[in-house]
Amino acid sequence: MFFTKFDPMTPEAIQAAIDAQRRPVGGDCGALAGKSFKCVLDGEFAPEQLEYCFKDKETLTCTENGKTYDAPYSAITLGHVTLFSHLVPGETRGWHGILNWKNKALTVFETWFGITVPVGGDMFGRRPPDHYRDVPREIQRQYSCGWADFGDNEKPEDLIATTNRIEGRGLHWAYSTGYELLTFFPSVVCCTLVQLGDYMGDITMANPADYLKIDDEFFIFSRGEVEFSGKFWIEVMDFFHNKAIGLEFGFEEDCSLTYNLHTADLEITGDAAHLESIYTFGNEEPPMASMAKRKGGRYAYRPMDTDVPMSHEEALQHANESQRFFEVDGPNIMASKNTLPFSEALIGKKFKVKPDMEKHSIAPWTGDQSVVYEYDVFSKRFLRFRINDGEWMEAKYICFEPAHDIYFFSHMIPGDPDFANLTQACDFSTGLTTTVRAQIGNWHSEWEIGSKVNFGTLEYGDIKPPFARRHHFTNDLVGKSYAWAYSSNMSSIHVYSAPESSSWTIFQQNNAGGATWSSPCYYIKLRDDAYIFQWVEENCNGMQGLVVINPQLLHDSGFFFGVSHTGISLNVTGAVGRELGTFNINKYFDKKGNL
Repeated sequence: MFFTKFDPMTPEAIQAAIDAQRRPVGGDCGALAGKSFKCVLDGEFAPEQLEYCFKDKETLTCTENGKTYDAPYSAITLGHVTLFSHLVPGETRGWHGILNWKNKALTVFETWFGITVPVGGDMFGRRPPDHYRDVPREIQRQYSCGWADFGDNEKPEDLIATTNRIEGRGLHWAYSTGYELLTFFPSVVCCTLVQLGDYMGDITMANPADYLKIDDEFFIFSRGEVEFSGKFWIEVMDFFHNKAIGLEFGFEEDCSLTYNLHTADLEITGDAAHLESIYTFGNEEPPMASMAKRKGGRYAYRPMDTDVPMSHEEALQHANESQRFFEVDGPNIMASKNTLPFSEALIGKKFKVKPDMEKHSIAPWTGDQSVVYEYDVFSKRFLRFRINDGEWMEAKYICFEPAHDIYFFSHMIPGDPDFANLTQACDFSTGLTTTVRAQIGNWHSEWEIGSKVNFGTLEYGDIKPPFARRHHFTNDLVGKSYAWAYSSNMSSIHVYSAPESSSWTIFQQNNAGGATWSSPCYYIKLRDDAYIFQWVEENCNGMQGLVVINPQLLHDSGFFFGVSHTGISLNVTGAVGRELGTFNINKYFDKKGNL
Protein backbone atom coordinates (compact mmCIF):
# COMPACT_ATOMS: atom_id res chain seq x y z
CA MET A 1 0.00 0.00 0.00
CA PHE A 2 2.85 2.39 -0.84
CA PHE A 3 1.11 4.81 -3.18
CA THR A 4 2.92 7.84 -1.77
CA LYS A 5 6.71 8.03 -1.98
CA PHE A 6 7.92 9.94 1.07
CA ASP A 7 11.20 11.83 1.00
CA PRO A 8 13.32 10.28 3.79
CA MET A 9 14.59 13.83 4.55
CA THR A 10 17.89 14.68 6.23
CA PRO A 11 18.68 15.14 9.93
CA GLU A 12 19.52 18.78 9.20
CA ALA A 13 16.13 19.45 7.58
CA ILE A 14 14.35 17.77 10.46
CA GLN A 15 16.27 19.77 13.07
CA ALA A 16 15.50 23.03 11.25
CA ALA A 17 11.77 22.27 11.13
CA ILE A 18 11.72 21.30 14.81
CA ASP A 19 13.59 24.47 15.78
CA ALA A 20 10.96 26.53 13.96
CA GLN A 21 8.11 24.99 16.00
CA ARG A 22 8.99 23.78 19.47
CA ARG A 23 5.50 24.01 21.01
CA PRO A 24 2.54 21.96 19.80
CA VAL A 25 -0.42 23.82 18.36
CA GLY A 26 -3.60 23.62 20.42
CA GLY A 27 -4.21 22.31 23.91
CA ASP A 28 -3.91 25.48 26.00
CA CYS A 29 -4.99 23.62 29.12
CA GLY A 30 -3.87 25.04 32.48
CA ALA A 31 -4.35 21.87 34.52
CA LEU A 32 -0.60 21.51 35.14
CA ALA A 33 0.22 25.19 35.65
CA GLY A 34 1.96 25.76 39.00
CA LYS A 35 2.43 22.07 39.73
CA SER A 36 5.61 20.03 40.16
CA PHE A 37 6.27 16.31 40.32
CA LYS A 38 8.88 13.62 39.86
CA CYS A 39 8.28 10.83 37.34
CA VAL A 40 8.87 7.49 39.04
CA LEU A 41 9.15 5.11 36.09
CA ASP A 42 9.81 1.42 35.60
CA GLY A 43 11.50 -0.35 32.71
CA GLU A 44 14.92 -1.03 31.26
CA PHE A 45 14.95 2.15 29.18
CA ALA A 46 13.18 4.49 31.63
CA PRO A 47 15.13 7.66 32.49
CA GLU A 48 16.79 7.60 35.90
CA GLN A 49 15.56 11.12 36.53
CA LEU A 50 12.67 13.03 34.97
CA GLU A 51 11.26 15.91 37.02
CA TYR A 52 8.86 18.68 36.07
CA CYS A 53 7.97 22.14 37.28
CA PHE A 54 5.17 23.66 35.20
CA LYS A 55 5.64 27.43 35.48
CA ASP A 56 2.40 28.29 33.72
CA LYS A 57 0.29 26.76 30.96
CA GLU A 58 2.95 27.39 28.29
CA THR A 59 6.40 26.89 29.89
CA LEU A 60 7.95 24.16 32.02
CA THR A 61 11.27 23.34 33.60
CA CYS A 62 12.46 19.77 33.13
CA THR A 63 15.33 18.01 34.85
CA GLU A 64 16.39 14.94 32.89
CA ASN A 65 19.22 12.77 34.22
CA GLY A 66 20.95 15.73 35.89
CA LYS A 67 20.39 18.25 33.08
CA THR A 68 17.86 21.07 33.63
CA TYR A 69 16.25 23.09 30.86
CA ASP A 70 13.21 25.26 30.17
CA ALA A 71 10.89 24.34 27.29
CA PRO A 72 7.55 25.39 25.84
CA TYR A 73 4.79 22.82 26.21
CA SER A 74 1.10 22.32 25.64
CA ALA A 75 -1.43 20.19 27.49
CA ILE A 76 -4.95 18.99 26.93
CA THR A 77 -7.37 17.37 29.39
CA LEU A 78 -10.24 14.94 29.01
CA GLY A 79 -12.09 14.02 32.18
CA HIS A 80 -9.50 13.05 34.79
CA VAL A 81 -6.65 12.53 32.29
CA THR A 82 -4.19 15.14 31.00
CA LEU A 83 -1.86 14.74 28.02
CA PHE A 84 1.16 17.07 27.80
CA SER A 85 3.94 17.36 25.23
CA HIS A 86 7.28 19.15 24.89
CA LEU A 87 10.58 18.87 23.05
CA VAL A 88 14.15 18.92 24.34
CA PRO A 89 15.94 22.18 23.40
CA GLY A 90 18.47 21.77 20.62
CA GLU A 91 17.36 18.20 19.90
CA THR A 92 14.60 16.46 18.01
CA ARG A 93 13.80 14.33 21.06
CA GLY A 94 10.55 14.91 22.90
CA TRP A 95 8.58 13.80 25.95
CA HIS A 96 4.84 13.22 25.96
CA GLY A 97 3.10 12.32 29.20
CA ILE A 98 -0.34 11.01 30.15
CA LEU A 99 -1.36 11.63 33.78
CA ASN A 100 -4.33 10.09 35.58
CA TRP A 101 -5.31 12.68 38.17
CA LYS A 102 -7.37 10.20 40.20
CA ASN A 103 -4.42 8.10 41.36
CA LYS A 104 -1.42 9.93 39.81
CA ALA A 105 -0.53 6.97 37.55
CA LEU A 106 1.63 8.18 34.68
CA THR A 107 2.94 7.01 31.33
CA VAL A 108 5.55 8.94 29.35
CA PHE A 109 6.55 8.44 25.73
CA GLU A 110 10.03 9.49 24.66
CA THR A 111 10.30 10.12 20.93
CA TRP A 112 13.18 10.77 18.56
CA PHE A 113 13.65 10.90 14.81
CA GLY A 114 15.50 8.46 12.59
CA ILE A 115 16.17 4.77 12.09
CA THR A 116 18.56 2.64 10.05
CA VAL A 117 17.04 -0.53 8.60
CA PRO A 118 18.55 -3.58 6.87
CA VAL A 119 17.74 -4.26 3.20
CA GLY A 120 17.85 -7.60 1.41
CA GLY A 121 17.84 -9.93 4.40
CA ASP A 122 14.87 -11.88 5.66
CA MET A 123 12.63 -11.36 8.65
CA PHE A 124 13.89 -14.54 10.34
CA GLY A 125 17.57 -13.58 10.25
CA ARG A 126 18.58 -16.52 8.05
CA ARG A 127 19.89 -14.30 5.24
CA PRO A 128 22.15 -11.34 6.02
CA PRO A 129 21.18 -7.94 4.60
CA ASP A 130 22.80 -6.63 1.44
CA HIS A 131 23.01 -3.09 2.77
CA TYR A 132 21.29 -0.61 5.09
CA ARG A 133 19.18 2.49 4.51
CA ASP A 134 18.51 5.52 6.70
CA VAL A 135 15.03 6.92 7.29
CA PRO A 136 15.65 10.15 9.24
CA ARG A 137 11.96 11.22 9.18
CA GLU A 138 10.59 8.12 10.93
CA ILE A 139 9.81 8.70 14.61
CA GLN A 140 10.91 6.12 17.16
CA ARG A 141 9.33 5.79 20.57
CA GLN A 142 9.85 4.24 23.99
CA TYR A 143 7.18 4.36 26.65
CA SER A 144 7.61 3.89 30.38
CA CYS A 145 4.88 3.47 32.97
CA GLY A 146 4.95 4.61 36.60
CA TRP A 147 3.55 7.39 38.72
CA ALA A 148 3.87 11.10 39.43
CA ASP A 149 5.29 11.89 42.88
CA PHE A 150 3.90 15.29 43.93
CA GLY A 151 5.52 14.94 47.36
CA ASP A 152 2.31 14.17 49.22
CA ASN A 153 1.12 10.99 47.49
CA GLU A 154 2.16 7.35 47.45
CA LYS A 155 2.62 4.92 44.60
CA PRO A 156 -0.82 3.98 43.25
CA GLU A 157 -1.97 0.41 43.41
CA ASP A 158 -2.98 0.30 39.73
CA LEU A 159 -0.47 1.64 37.22
CA ILE A 160 -1.08 2.16 33.52
CA ALA A 161 -0.26 -1.09 31.73
CA THR A 162 -0.57 -2.90 28.41
CA THR A 163 -3.98 -4.38 27.65
CA ASN A 164 -6.03 -6.44 25.23
CA ARG A 165 -9.27 -4.88 26.44
CA ILE A 166 -9.80 -2.96 23.18
CA GLU A 167 -8.46 -5.68 20.88
CA GLY A 168 -10.99 -6.26 18.11
CA ARG A 169 -12.57 -2.82 18.39
CA GLY A 170 -13.44 -0.68 15.37
CA LEU A 171 -13.77 3.10 15.65
CA HIS A 172 -14.79 6.06 13.53
CA TRP A 173 -12.86 9.24 14.37
CA ALA A 174 -14.06 12.77 13.65
CA TYR A 175 -11.10 15.01 14.57
CA SER A 176 -11.19 18.65 15.56
CA THR A 177 -8.65 19.20 12.77
CA GLY A 178 -11.13 17.97 10.12
CA TYR A 179 -9.39 14.62 9.72
CA GLU A 180 -11.75 11.61 9.44
CA LEU A 181 -10.61 8.08 10.01
CA LEU A 182 -11.66 4.48 10.55
CA THR A 183 -9.43 2.37 12.78
CA PHE A 184 -9.43 -1.36 13.51
CA PHE A 185 -7.57 -3.13 16.31
CA PRO A 186 -7.23 -6.79 15.21
CA SER A 187 -3.86 -7.06 16.98
CA VAL A 188 -2.27 -6.09 20.29
CA VAL A 189 0.87 -4.78 18.52
CA CYS A 190 -0.61 -3.30 15.31
CA CYS A 191 -3.62 -1.44 14.00
CA THR A 192 -5.14 -0.74 10.62
CA LEU A 193 -6.73 2.45 9.41
CA VAL A 194 -8.70 3.84 6.49
CA GLN A 195 -8.53 7.57 5.80
CA LEU A 196 -11.88 8.99 4.73
CA GLY A 197 -12.87 12.05 2.80
CA ASP A 198 -10.11 12.12 0.19
CA TYR A 199 -8.51 10.05 -2.55
CA MET A 200 -7.15 7.61 0.04
CA GLY A 201 -10.65 6.64 1.15
CA ASP A 202 -10.53 3.02 0.11
CA ILE A 203 -6.94 2.25 1.13
CA THR A 204 -6.23 0.26 4.29
CA MET A 205 -2.87 0.89 5.96
CA ALA A 206 -1.21 -1.06 8.77
CA ASN A 207 0.79 0.60 11.55
CA PRO A 208 2.62 -0.75 14.61
CA ALA A 209 0.67 0.27 17.71
CA ASP A 210 0.66 0.31 21.50
CA TYR A 211 -2.44 -0.28 23.65
CA LEU A 212 -2.44 0.72 27.31
CA LYS A 213 -5.17 0.72 29.96
CA ILE A 214 -5.46 3.73 32.27
CA ASP A 215 -8.62 2.47 33.97
CA ASP A 216 -11.90 0.91 32.86
CA GLU A 217 -12.93 4.17 31.19
CA PHE A 218 -9.73 5.50 29.62
CA PHE A 219 -7.26 3.80 27.29
CA ILE A 220 -4.13 4.90 25.41
CA PHE A 221 -3.59 4.03 21.76
CA SER A 222 -0.40 5.04 19.97
CA ARG A 223 0.65 4.30 16.42
CA GLY A 224 3.63 4.99 14.20
CA GLU A 225 3.27 5.43 10.45
CA VAL A 226 6.20 3.10 9.81
CA GLU A 227 7.02 2.70 6.10
CA PHE A 228 4.72 5.66 5.34
CA SER A 229 5.17 9.23 6.64
CA GLY A 230 6.95 8.11 9.81
CA LYS A 231 4.56 10.28 11.84
CA PHE A 232 3.63 9.39 15.43
CA TRP A 233 0.23 9.56 17.11
CA ILE A 234 -0.88 9.22 20.74
CA GLU A 235 -4.61 9.00 21.49
CA VAL A 236 -6.32 8.96 24.89
CA MET A 237 -9.78 7.42 24.46
CA ASP A 238 -12.70 7.85 26.87
CA PHE A 239 -15.27 5.11 26.29
CA PHE A 240 -17.70 6.54 28.86
CA HIS A 241 -18.32 9.48 26.55
CA ASN A 242 -16.79 8.29 23.24
CA LYS A 243 -14.35 11.18 23.14
CA ALA A 244 -10.61 11.36 22.60
CA ILE A 245 -7.68 13.72 22.96
CA GLY A 246 -4.38 13.19 21.26
CA LEU A 247 -1.05 14.19 19.77
CA GLU A 248 -0.09 14.21 16.08
CA PHE A 249 3.63 14.68 15.50
CA GLY A 250 5.69 14.29 12.35
CA PHE A 251 6.15 15.27 8.73
CA GLU A 252 3.60 15.46 5.95
CA GLU A 253 4.00 14.39 2.34
CA ASP A 254 5.43 17.84 1.47
CA CYS A 255 7.91 17.55 4.40
CA SER A 256 6.13 20.22 6.45
CA LEU A 257 5.98 19.58 10.18
CA THR A 258 2.73 18.83 12.01
CA TYR A 259 2.91 19.09 15.80
CA ASN A 260 -0.47 19.53 17.41
CA LEU A 261 -2.82 18.42 20.14
CA HIS A 262 -6.38 17.61 19.11
CA THR A 263 -9.75 16.31 20.21
CA ALA A 264 -11.95 13.77 18.46
CA ASP A 265 -15.45 12.35 18.61
CA LEU A 266 -15.58 8.56 18.50
CA GLU A 267 -18.16 6.13 17.23
CA ILE A 268 -17.74 2.43 17.95
CA THR A 269 -18.36 0.70 14.63
CA GLY A 270 -18.17 -2.80 16.09
CA ASP A 271 -16.17 -5.27 18.13
CA ALA A 272 -14.64 -8.38 16.63
CA ALA A 273 -14.09 -11.28 18.98
CA HIS A 274 -10.54 -11.96 20.08
CA LEU A 275 -9.42 -15.44 20.86
CA GLU A 276 -7.11 -15.45 23.88
CA SER A 277 -8.22 -17.18 27.05
CA ILE A 278 -11.09 -15.26 28.63
CA TYR A 279 -8.88 -14.88 31.70
CA THR A 280 -6.13 -13.13 29.71
CA PHE A 281 -6.25 -9.32 29.86
CA GLY A 282 -3.05 -8.44 28.01
CA ASN A 283 -1.42 -6.77 30.99
CA GLU A 284 1.96 -8.30 30.18
CA GLU A 285 4.06 -7.00 27.31
CA PRO A 286 3.10 -8.82 24.07
CA PRO A 287 5.93 -11.07 22.83
CA MET A 288 6.16 -9.36 19.44
CA ALA A 289 6.40 -5.92 21.02
CA SER A 290 9.90 -6.64 22.26
CA MET A 291 11.29 -8.52 19.24
CA ALA A 292 14.00 -5.90 18.76
CA LYS A 293 16.04 -5.82 21.98
CA ARG A 294 16.85 -2.14 21.84
CA LYS A 295 15.44 1.14 23.03
CA GLY A 296 12.32 1.86 21.02
CA GLY A 297 12.12 -1.74 19.87
CA ARG A 298 8.75 -2.61 18.37
CA TYR A 299 7.30 -4.88 15.78
CA ALA A 300 7.60 -3.22 12.37
CA TYR A 301 7.01 -5.01 9.10
CA ARG A 302 9.19 -3.62 6.29
CA PRO A 303 8.28 -5.87 3.37
CA MET A 304 10.02 -3.89 0.65
CA ASP A 305 13.31 -4.48 2.46
CA THR A 306 12.85 -8.27 2.59
CA ASP A 307 11.11 -8.69 -0.78
CA VAL A 308 13.25 -6.30 -2.76
CA PRO A 309 11.40 -5.09 -5.89
CA MET A 310 12.39 -6.57 -9.26
CA SER A 311 12.27 -5.32 -12.81
CA HIS A 312 9.95 -7.06 -15.24
CA GLU A 313 12.95 -8.68 -16.89
CA GLU A 314 14.24 -9.99 -13.56
CA ALA A 315 10.82 -11.38 -12.70
CA LEU A 316 10.59 -13.17 -16.06
CA GLN A 317 14.10 -14.52 -15.61
CA HIS A 318 13.23 -16.00 -12.21
CA ALA A 319 9.98 -17.40 -13.63
CA ASN A 320 11.86 -19.10 -16.46
CA GLU A 321 14.43 -20.55 -14.06
CA SER A 322 11.95 -22.22 -11.70
CA GLN A 323 8.27 -23.11 -12.13
CA ARG A 324 6.25 -24.81 -9.42
CA PHE A 325 2.65 -25.41 -10.41
CA PHE A 326 0.42 -27.33 -8.00
CA GLU A 327 3.23 -28.92 -6.06
CA VAL A 328 0.75 -29.54 -3.27
CA ASP A 329 3.44 -30.56 -0.79
CA GLY A 330 6.03 -28.16 -2.13
CA PRO A 331 7.11 -24.70 -0.94
CA ASN A 332 4.23 -22.26 -0.70
CA ILE A 333 3.91 -19.04 1.27
CA MET A 334 0.30 -19.91 2.09
CA ALA A 335 0.69 -23.68 2.32
CA SER A 336 -2.57 -25.16 3.53
CA LYS A 337 -3.76 -28.49 4.81
CA ASN A 338 -7.27 -27.12 5.20
CA THR A 339 -8.47 -26.79 1.63
CA LEU A 340 -11.73 -28.31 0.53
CA PRO A 341 -11.32 -31.65 -1.27
CA PHE A 342 -10.14 -31.41 -4.85
CA SER A 343 -13.16 -31.89 -7.09
CA GLU A 344 -13.20 -34.35 -9.98
CA ALA A 345 -16.65 -33.27 -11.16
CA LEU A 346 -15.33 -31.61 -14.34
CA ILE A 347 -13.72 -34.79 -15.67
CA GLY A 348 -15.30 -35.67 -19.01
CA LYS A 349 -17.01 -32.30 -19.42
CA LYS A 350 -16.62 -30.10 -22.49
CA PHE A 351 -17.85 -26.53 -22.12
CA LYS A 352 -17.21 -22.92 -23.07
CA VAL A 353 -16.73 -19.88 -20.86
CA LYS A 354 -17.89 -16.75 -22.68
CA PRO A 355 -16.88 -13.55 -20.88
CA ASP A 356 -18.79 -10.35 -21.61
CA MET A 357 -16.22 -8.03 -23.07
CA GLU A 358 -18.24 -5.00 -24.20
CA LYS A 359 -20.46 -2.88 -21.98
CA HIS A 360 -23.73 -1.23 -23.02
CA SER A 361 -25.82 1.17 -20.97
CA ILE A 362 -29.02 -0.90 -20.71
CA ALA A 363 -27.64 -4.42 -20.46
CA PRO A 364 -23.95 -3.95 -19.54
CA TRP A 365 -22.97 -7.49 -20.47
CA THR A 366 -24.51 -7.72 -23.94
CA GLY A 367 -22.43 -7.19 -27.05
CA ASP A 368 -19.52 -8.82 -28.79
CA GLN A 369 -17.78 -11.58 -26.91
CA SER A 370 -14.28 -11.25 -28.28
CA VAL A 371 -12.81 -13.99 -26.06
CA VAL A 372 -14.18 -17.50 -25.67
CA TYR A 373 -12.46 -20.15 -23.55
CA GLU A 374 -13.25 -23.69 -24.61
CA TYR A 375 -12.45 -26.55 -22.24
CA ASP A 376 -12.09 -30.31 -22.51
CA VAL A 377 -11.36 -31.75 -19.07
CA PHE A 378 -9.95 -35.23 -19.58
CA SER A 379 -8.45 -36.15 -16.18
CA LYS A 380 -8.40 -35.12 -12.53
CA ARG A 381 -5.21 -33.04 -12.95
CA PHE A 382 -5.00 -32.11 -16.64
CA LEU A 383 -7.26 -30.33 -19.08
CA ARG A 384 -7.18 -29.08 -22.65
CA PHE A 385 -8.33 -25.59 -23.55
CA ARG A 386 -8.23 -23.17 -26.40
CA ILE A 387 -8.96 -19.49 -26.85
CA ASN A 388 -11.14 -18.27 -29.72
CA ASP A 389 -10.96 -21.53 -31.68
CA GLY A 390 -7.18 -21.39 -31.61
CA GLU A 391 -4.72 -24.19 -30.98
CA TRP A 392 -5.54 -26.60 -28.17
CA MET A 393 -3.23 -26.34 -25.16
CA GLU A 394 -2.76 -28.71 -22.25
CA ALA A 395 -2.36 -27.52 -18.67
CA LYS A 396 -2.28 -28.86 -15.14
CA TYR A 397 -5.27 -27.73 -13.06
CA ILE A 398 -6.95 -28.17 -9.70
CA CYS A 399 -10.66 -27.68 -9.12
CA PHE A 400 -12.70 -27.01 -5.98
CA GLU A 401 -16.46 -27.06 -5.44
CA PRO A 402 -16.74 -24.30 -2.81
CA ALA A 403 -20.55 -24.19 -3.09
CA HIS A 404 -23.03 -26.56 -4.72
CA ASP A 405 -22.50 -26.71 -8.51
CA ILE A 406 -19.89 -23.91 -8.48
CA TYR A 407 -16.58 -25.17 -9.85
CA PHE A 408 -13.54 -23.03 -9.17
CA PHE A 409 -10.44 -24.06 -11.10
CA SER A 410 -7.13 -22.54 -12.10
CA HIS A 411 -4.37 -23.22 -14.64
CA MET A 412 -1.54 -21.50 -16.45
CA ILE A 413 -1.59 -20.40 -20.10
CA PRO A 414 1.36 -22.27 -21.66
CA GLY A 415 3.74 -20.07 -23.63
CA ASP A 416 2.33 -16.75 -22.40
CA PRO A 417 5.21 -14.22 -22.32
CA ASP A 418 4.07 -12.82 -18.94
CA PHE A 419 3.19 -16.24 -17.44
CA ALA A 420 -0.55 -15.60 -17.42
CA ASN A 421 -2.80 -17.60 -15.13
CA LEU A 422 -6.52 -18.24 -15.67
CA THR A 423 -8.98 -18.92 -12.86
CA GLN A 424 -12.59 -19.69 -13.68
CA ALA A 425 -15.60 -19.71 -11.36
CA CYS A 426 -18.36 -21.56 -13.23
CA ASP A 427 -21.82 -22.00 -11.76
CA PHE A 428 -23.31 -25.03 -13.48
CA SER A 429 -26.71 -24.32 -11.88
CA THR A 430 -27.15 -20.75 -13.20
CA GLY A 431 -24.74 -20.72 -16.15
CA LEU A 432 -22.91 -17.64 -14.83
CA THR A 433 -19.13 -17.36 -14.84
CA THR A 434 -16.32 -15.17 -13.56
CA THR A 435 -12.92 -15.21 -15.25
CA VAL A 436 -9.81 -13.83 -13.51
CA ARG A 437 -6.78 -13.50 -15.79
CA ALA A 438 -3.62 -12.78 -13.79
CA GLN A 439 -0.04 -12.22 -14.91
CA ILE A 440 3.33 -10.82 -13.87
CA GLY A 441 3.06 -7.03 -13.71
CA ASN A 442 0.30 -4.60 -12.77
CA TRP A 443 -0.51 -0.91 -13.12
CA HIS A 444 2.24 0.25 -10.79
CA SER A 445 4.62 -2.70 -10.47
CA GLU A 446 6.65 -4.57 -13.05
CA TRP A 447 6.79 -7.82 -11.11
CA GLU A 448 3.79 -8.07 -8.78
CA ILE A 449 0.66 -9.83 -9.98
CA GLY A 450 -2.00 -7.89 -11.84
CA SER A 451 -5.41 -9.24 -12.76
CA LYS A 452 -8.43 -8.51 -14.92
CA VAL A 453 -11.96 -9.72 -14.17
CA ASN A 454 -14.64 -10.52 -16.71
CA PHE A 455 -18.13 -11.73 -15.93
CA GLY A 456 -19.90 -13.94 -18.42
CA THR A 457 -21.82 -17.08 -19.15
CA LEU A 458 -21.34 -20.81 -19.48
CA GLU A 459 -22.18 -22.80 -22.60
CA TYR A 460 -22.83 -26.38 -21.57
CA GLY A 461 -25.67 -28.75 -22.40
CA ASP A 462 -29.08 -27.18 -21.96
CA ILE A 463 -28.02 -24.56 -19.38
CA LYS A 464 -29.66 -21.21 -20.17
CA PRO A 465 -27.95 -18.34 -18.34
CA PRO A 466 -30.15 -15.40 -17.28
CA PHE A 467 -30.12 -12.38 -19.59
CA ALA A 468 -30.35 -9.66 -16.95
CA ARG A 469 -28.05 -10.96 -14.22
CA ARG A 470 -24.36 -11.62 -13.77
CA HIS A 471 -21.86 -12.22 -11.02
CA HIS A 472 -20.79 -8.80 -9.76
CA PHE A 473 -18.50 -6.85 -7.50
CA THR A 474 -20.01 -6.38 -4.07
CA ASN A 475 -19.70 -4.69 -0.70
CA ASP A 476 -21.46 -7.55 1.11
CA LEU A 477 -18.27 -8.56 2.92
CA VAL A 478 -17.12 -5.04 3.79
CA GLY A 479 -16.99 -4.72 7.56
CA LYS A 480 -16.80 -8.44 8.26
CA SER A 481 -14.00 -10.11 10.17
CA TYR A 482 -13.01 -13.77 10.06
CA ALA A 483 -10.31 -15.93 11.63
CA TRP A 484 -8.89 -18.40 9.11
CA ALA A 485 -6.97 -21.55 10.08
CA TYR A 486 -4.89 -22.73 7.11
CA SER A 487 -3.19 -25.54 9.01
CA SER A 488 -2.25 -26.49 12.55
CA ASN A 489 0.46 -23.79 12.60
CA MET A 490 -0.74 -21.10 10.22
CA SER A 491 -3.73 -18.87 10.92
CA SER A 492 -4.74 -15.26 10.46
CA ILE A 493 -7.46 -12.69 11.04
CA HIS A 494 -8.98 -10.98 8.01
CA VAL A 495 -10.70 -7.62 8.40
CA TYR A 496 -12.51 -6.52 5.24
CA SER A 497 -12.10 -2.87 6.08
CA ALA A 498 -12.93 -1.07 2.82
CA PRO A 499 -14.49 -1.80 -0.59
CA GLU A 500 -11.08 -2.10 -2.26
CA SER A 501 -8.70 -3.11 0.53
CA SER A 502 -8.38 -5.32 3.57
CA SER A 503 -5.88 -6.50 6.16
CA TRP A 504 -4.63 -9.73 7.67
CA THR A 505 -3.15 -10.35 11.11
CA ILE A 506 -1.04 -13.34 12.12
CA PHE A 507 -1.79 -14.82 15.53
CA GLN A 508 0.77 -14.87 18.33
CA GLN A 509 1.28 -18.02 20.37
CA ASN A 510 -1.31 -17.02 22.97
CA ASN A 511 -3.90 -16.38 20.20
CA ALA A 512 -3.54 -12.62 20.54
CA GLY A 513 -3.35 -10.75 17.24
CA GLY A 514 0.21 -10.07 16.12
CA ALA A 515 1.88 -9.04 12.86
CA THR A 516 -0.48 -7.14 10.54
CA TRP A 517 -0.32 -6.00 6.94
CA SER A 518 -2.81 -4.77 4.35
CA SER A 519 -3.36 -4.83 0.61
CA PRO A 520 -5.69 -3.90 -2.22
CA CYS A 521 -8.45 -6.40 -2.87
CA TYR A 522 -11.82 -6.93 -4.48
CA TYR A 523 -14.92 -8.90 -3.61
CA ILE A 524 -17.22 -10.64 -6.12
CA LYS A 525 -20.60 -12.10 -5.34
CA LEU A 526 -21.28 -15.38 -7.11
CA ARG A 527 -24.26 -16.32 -4.93
CA ASP A 528 -25.38 -15.86 -1.35
CA ASP A 529 -23.24 -18.85 -0.44
CA ALA A 530 -20.15 -17.99 -2.51
CA TYR A 531 -17.94 -14.90 -2.68
CA ILE A 532 -14.64 -14.46 -4.49
CA PHE A 533 -12.05 -12.61 -2.43
CA GLN A 534 -8.92 -11.48 -4.31
CA TRP A 535 -5.92 -9.68 -2.89
CA VAL A 536 -2.35 -8.94 -3.91
CA GLU A 537 0.30 -8.71 -1.21
CA GLU A 538 1.42 -5.44 -2.69
CA ASN A 539 4.90 -4.00 -2.10
CA CYS A 540 5.46 -7.18 -0.15
CA ASN A 541 5.84 -10.55 -1.88
CA GLY A 542 3.60 -9.44 -4.77
CA MET A 543 1.58 -12.67 -4.72
CA GLN A 544 -2.11 -12.94 -5.59
CA GLY A 545 -4.49 -14.78 -3.30
CA LEU A 546 -7.76 -15.80 -4.96
CA VAL A 547 -10.31 -17.78 -2.97
CA VAL A 548 -14.02 -18.45 -2.82
CA ILE A 549 -15.48 -17.89 0.64
CA ASN A 550 -18.57 -19.88 1.56
CA PRO A 551 -20.05 -18.08 4.60
CA GLN A 552 -22.42 -20.97 5.22
CA LEU A 553 -19.65 -23.56 5.38
CA LEU A 554 -17.24 -21.06 7.00
CA HIS A 555 -14.59 -22.37 4.65
CA ASP A 556 -12.60 -20.95 1.77
CA SER A 557 -10.42 -22.53 -0.89
CA GLY A 558 -8.53 -21.23 -3.87
CA PHE A 559 -5.14 -20.39 -5.26
CA PHE A 560 -1.97 -18.48 -4.52
CA PHE A 561 0.00 -17.25 -7.54
CA GLY A 562 3.07 -15.14 -8.10
CA VAL A 563 6.79 -14.80 -8.73
CA SER A 564 9.67 -14.33 -6.33
CA HIS A 565 13.45 -14.52 -6.45
CA THR A 566 13.08 -18.32 -6.24
CA GLY A 567 10.74 -18.63 -9.25
CA ILE A 568 7.06 -18.62 -10.15
CA SER A 569 4.46 -20.72 -8.37
CA LEU A 570 0.77 -21.54 -8.50
CA ASN A 571 -0.57 -23.53 -5.62
CA VAL A 572 -3.64 -24.16 -3.53
CA THR A 573 -4.69 -22.39 -0.37
CA GLY A 574 -7.68 -22.69 1.89
CA ALA A 575 -8.79 -22.38 5.47
CA VAL A 576 -11.47 -23.18 7.99
CA GLY A 577 -13.17 -19.98 9.12
CA ARG A 578 -14.58 -18.53 12.29
CA GLU A 579 -16.70 -15.38 12.11
CA LEU A 580 -15.40 -12.80 14.56
CA GLY A 581 -17.90 -10.00 14.06
CA THR A 582 -19.03 -7.20 11.78
CA PHE A 583 -18.17 -3.50 11.73
CA ASN A 584 -20.89 -1.07 10.63
CA ILE A 585 -18.76 0.86 8.12
CA ASN A 586 -20.42 0.67 4.70
CA LYS A 587 -22.13 3.99 5.39
CA TYR A 588 -18.75 5.75 5.35
CA PHE A 589 -17.99 4.89 1.75
CA ASP A 590 -19.44 6.51 -1.36
CA LYS A 591 -20.19 3.13 -2.86
CA LYS A 592 -23.22 1.67 -1.11
CA GLY A 593 -24.39 -1.91 -1.25
CA ASN A 594 -23.69 -4.05 -4.28
CA LEU A 595 -21.72 -2.50 -7.11
